Amino acid sequence: MKKWILYSFASLVFLALLTPLWVFKDLLFPYITSKAFFFRIVIEAALPLYAYLLTADKKLRPQLKNPLNIAVLIFLLINIISSFTGVNTSRSLWGNFERMGGVYYLFHLVTLYFYVQLLAQAGGEYLKRFLQAFIIVAVLVTINGIIGWMGVSGLVLDPSLPTRVSSTFGNPIFFASYLIFPMFLAAYFAVQEEKIVVKVLYWTAVFLQVVGVYSSGTRGATVGIIIACFLAALLYLILTKNSNIRRYGFIAIGVFVVLAGTLIANHSRLPAGTTLSRLANLRDSNTESRLIQWRMALEGAKKNPLLGVGAENYYVISDAYYNPELYKYDRSWFDKPHNFILEVLVTNGLLGLLAYFGMFVFSIYGIWKAYRENLLGLVEACIFFAALIAYQVQNIFVFDTVSASVAFYAFLGFTIYLWRESVTIPQSLPVKHNNFNLVAPSIVLGVSAVLMLYIQYASNIASLKIAKRVNYGLAYTQQDPRRAAEYFESALSYPFNLDPRETANRYSDFAVRLSHTAVSPELTSFVLEQLDKSVANQLIITEKTNNDPLLWMRLAIGEMAQALAKNQQVDASKSAVEKAISLAPKRVELLQLKMQYDGNKKDWADAVTVAQTIVNLNPVDPQLRWQLAMAYYLNSQIEEAIRVGDDSIVKGVSFTQLQQFAWYIQYYQSKNDYLKVIPLLERAVTLQPNEIGLYVELAKSYAGVGDNDHATALAKQVINSNPSQKAAMEVFITSLGKK
Repeated sequence: MKKWILYSFASLVFLALLTPLWVFKDLLFPYITSKAFFFRIVIEAALPLYAYLLTADKKLRPQLKNPLNIAVLIFLLINIISSFTGVNTSRSLWGNFERMGGVYYLFHLVTLYFYVQLLAQAGGEYLKRFLQAFIIVAVLVTINGIIGWMGVSGLVLDPSLPTRVSSTFGNPIFFASYLIFPMFLAAYFAVQEEKIVVKVLYWTAVFLQVVGVYSSGTRGATVGIIIACFLAALLYLILTKNSNIRRYGFIAIGVFVVLAGTLIANHSRLPAGTTLSRLANLRDSNTESRLIQWRMALEGAKKNPLLGVGAENYYVISDAYYNPELYKYDRSWFDKPHNFILEVLVTNGLLGLLAYFGMFVFSIYGIWKAYRENLLGLVEACIFFAALIAYQVQNIFVFDTVSASVAFYAFLGFTIYLWRESVTIPQSLPVKHNNFNLVAPSIVLGVSAVLMLYIQYASNIASLKIAKRVNYGLAYTQQDPRRAAEYFESALSYPFNLDPRETANRYSDFAVRLSHTAVSPELTSFVLEQLDKSVANQLIITEKTNNDPLLWMRLAIGEMAQALAKNQQVDASKSAVEKAISLAPKRVELLQLKMQYDGNKKDWADAVTVAQTIVNLNPVDPQLRWQLAMAYYLNSQIEEAIRVGDDSIVKGVSFTQLQQFAWYIQYYQSKNDYLKVIPLLERAVTLQPNEIGLYVELAKSYAGVGDNDHATALAKQVINSNPSQKAAMEVFITSLGKK
């Protein structure tokens, strides 16, 4: 029984390696949720078997006194504690659909780490096959990405093509992050392998994954790999006993440094948009954006220095300490600082960061110890050293993701094996029946199996169904609103919703969009019903969380839409608008919501004040300047409106509707300033090409500047389009001849 349980356990752990392959299009955020739910289900399914094996055989139990094991468990413990001392316990514990992070997710990663340890203790062959399977899956994912890059259909649609490759990940950064560990593991096996054919296969796997990282165009992973290889080569040269290798190696490193410096200094001469150009340019907009985000994170880290604000709660720092300079580069709402090291500092404090660094340092020490005890050669030790360095360097530029985290914790499990094997005599523990009492293990197996089934439903199956229903509700929004509403209401009724925020937001968006759509009279009551239900649900979720400005913003939008649909005043939304702004006072989007509220109230004086604040926060956006110009106009400050409008035109404002600038055209028409009017009317006719009156006005404007040819051509065009205008246009053309 023990043997078959061990085989079953090993099979499930191997199955977890397939996490990167899954993309279920029926789910919300399919490139994330598909992988996370699959991984969690497999890890949980193996848990009763793991509990049985630990109970049945002492030799399979982890050495909890090992510093690396202690660091991993302390990091998990600090995450748990900070979840309850932080600002949003529910989100810290369960995460959300978009990221699938949180303490519960971290628990599964730590569990995988201990699973890999057990495989190693059960016999080195298990671990070897596990690592080889790891490489095979990575190669499959890489090939899928490369063939998509070449124009051949892969397993799933790659949204990053044709410029970058993301394979089954939906994001090139996630793809490149995942490939780091299997790439270096393939290099390790290639160095160790004696058979030429197998060695070539391993080096081919390395080459394919290098191509995969390059095709992703991901600078963080590429820089991480280059720095890691540089440091690993330096370490090798320091430790090698071959003086010739050391001498020529240092010369090669010197040449590399000179070449790298030359590329960085001359990055502007490289082909724009290429991966090489992006690597060499250290001051592009993306880099500037990252630097601003990091300063925000460091400022926010002072709020809770020891334990942070709790896992997955970076959004409160991003909102409260938002730097408007970021509008120059990226208008996104950030829930991650795009630097995993800083994210740990902000969300888990100095204690969490020390524990995370402990995991890294002790894994390095495990590799070093294996080298000192001759379990690893110098080349192999340097390869593993490079793998850890590359991963941590690229973590400075990104946040951790599901598949990359699976790779990292699996690799940590391998390093603890190296540590153990360097302390004791390497041996494979026999898989045979020991003289243990199997009653207790069997009871543990049965009880934990029942508990596991409940956990599977509560933490995965229910949320899977909710994610599917919300996604279907979005899909049917335009096609069949009633059916869409059924999906949303069904999602709300399900128990164990691990992300009620996303469900409420999507339902609210649906109801508001529905209220803005022209509907038949029989659907009016249905629209009002959906608004009432969505607002009521949004209010519950928003007040429960209380510190999320995006929730308050959606609540305000829903309440305004509800009031307008019922022909009522929008006063009820005032408190939600003010609460949202108080949580993120420098976010322009929330101030624009205040302008929308002022517009509904016809409070144009306050709208001007708010619009001025918006322009001060984001002076580079001409659209916001035009918004200020319109506020001035509506507040009867015409000269101020024209001054700001002129500035907006110079800065390149664009329009989507004629109503946005009709008043501006009329002003210059009243001044007979046809040189100003002509380009404005040219824009107008592109927006409303069927509006004959615009062509008539444009013809008159060309006549006003003496361009009779254009005026005549436009008049004839009006006659052809609308014969009823023939008489008037012929008179107009005749008047041009007289002039």
